[in-house]
Amino acid sequence: MPDFEPIKITGIIEEEVSRPRNDGTRGSALYNVPFQLSRFPPSEWADLFPREWDHPPQFSTMHRPGICRVENNTIWLKGTTLEEVADVHRETLLLVLEETNKKYAAILSKRSAEQEKRRIQQAAHEAHVSEVAKKIKFD
Repeated sequence: MPDFEPIKITGIIEEEVSRPRNDGTRGSALYNVPFQLSRFPPSEWADLFPREWDHPPQFSTMHRPGICRVENNTIWLKGTTLEEVADVHRETLLLVLEETNKKYAAILSKRSAEQEKRRIQQAAHEAHVSEVAKKIKFD
């Protein structure tokens, strides 16, 4: 199994930043901010990232669980501002990215080790069958 190349955030997709409603209601000054990933993540990675966002290793009092999702090769923070990203969310995004990459690599490593163990067990079984079958004579 090939090594996992960690996924990175390459920047903000400026043309896809949404517009705030600004209608005076609570949260109407917030909008959605998309972050470009270095490549399309595997589906397990894409599922893991928002869970890590909801429970990061460190976060500020301004952290908001539940606003993150991954779609294709984009991370979306729904209901924030670019100023909050700069002041608060950037650090959390980087921590969550690192944690997600580590956990996904560990998943792949464990899966690879299990496959190797099964392969060795199968080879041992086949060798045993061959050895015993040769000793059984029917003449």
